[in-house]
Amino acid sequence: MLNKSVHLPEELIIEILLRLTVKNVLRCKCVCKSWFSLISNPNFATSHSQLAASPTDKLVCLRNNSETLLSIDFNASLNNDSSYASLSHEFLPPRSYSEIGGSCRGFIFLLSYPDFFYLWNPSTGVHKNIPPSPNSITIVSGSYLETFLYGLAYDHSTDDYLVVLGSCDCRHLDYRIPCSISFEIFSLRDNNWKYIEVDSHLIIQYGCDSNAGLLLNDSIHWMVRNWEVPTHVYFDVIIAFDLKESRMLEIALPYGFDYKDYPSNHNLLVLGGLICASIVEMHTIKIWVMKKYAVHSSWTKILEFSVDPALHCSLSIVCFTNSGDIIGRDNEGGLTKFNDKGQLLERHSSPKSIKSNRFQMALYTESLLSLPCAIEQV
Repeated sequence: MLNKSVHLPEELIIEILLRLTVKNVLRCKCVCKSWFSLISNPNFATSHSQLAASPTDKLVCLRNNSETLLSIDFNASLNNDSSYASLSHEFLPPRSYSEIGGSCRGFIFLLSYPDFFYLWNPSTGVHKNIPPSPNSITIVSGSYLETFLYGLAYDHSTDDYLVVLGSCDCRHLDYRIPCSISFEIFSLRDNNWKYIEVDSHLIIQYGCDSNAGLLLNDSIHWMVRNWEVPTHVYFDVIIAFDLKESRMLEIALPYGFDYKDYPSNHNLLVLGGLICASIVEMHTIKIWVMKKYAVHSSWTKILEFSVDPALHCSLSIVCFTNSGDIIGRDNEGGLTKFNDKGQLLERHSSPKSIKSNRFQMALYTESLLSLPCAIEQV
């Protein structure tokens, strides 16, 4: 019997490739030169991002000394070694202190102190260095203005990526005086920084569990701790910087989301396109969802359950799986999975490479997208 080669129309090949996962598409680049050229086309990457039937979400884990970067498939079993993959990060300065500043469209915003900023696609290795801000608010120590809010966003109307830094005016050192918040925004398309100062009646002390902002509804959200003068107590509040209007919105947390004297962990999450707030305190996990954006009365508690008392002081909620399970982490990088009824499904201790109390995790979606003038890491 004679072997006959089958020639598929290019249009059909494109339709098939567009429906593969990012991992499998990258493998297909090695098939032949024409496929390599096709997959490397920015238009293909954009189409793949838009048509992906089930985008693959993963966690990136960064040890702050930049020695270790891991990708974690949290939708798979946490106890499967194949769920953990090392990521190449030679572009970071050796043994630098690095921090995750945000995630958007498959890109991670990385800060490597003292003044190196990067946008990086963990799936493809594509990365780009962002020039440091010319303003003084990015100076960490000795400055009146302390940078502690970070974010990354994408403007669909201009096809532009925006890096956001937020700083609090601490020059008064007086808890009775509200502090203004200064924002610096870097436009990748314009290749420059813009400075914006917004009024605030808050007396912000510091950010909560993470300085990385949560992107939703064209705004970047942070949970911050505020000092209330009349009652002389701390309380947490969500602040959102509207990138379209260049203004700040304050969103009160749900009733029952209270800061107590005992240790507690707080976090902002997204579930089904809605903003969520989680708190872990006194071996109890509570999660609320805001069903109508910026409407306080729409906060609804969707989960409350008890956990192992040995875990509660170090546990914080990271994300939700595709099936609705809950992923938590401990202070050393270990992961825990609960179902939507609070039943413990899996626990996985941290890999030795990240076993440290100085690490971060962030959610990202695998993509083939690139950046203008970006460098493809080999």
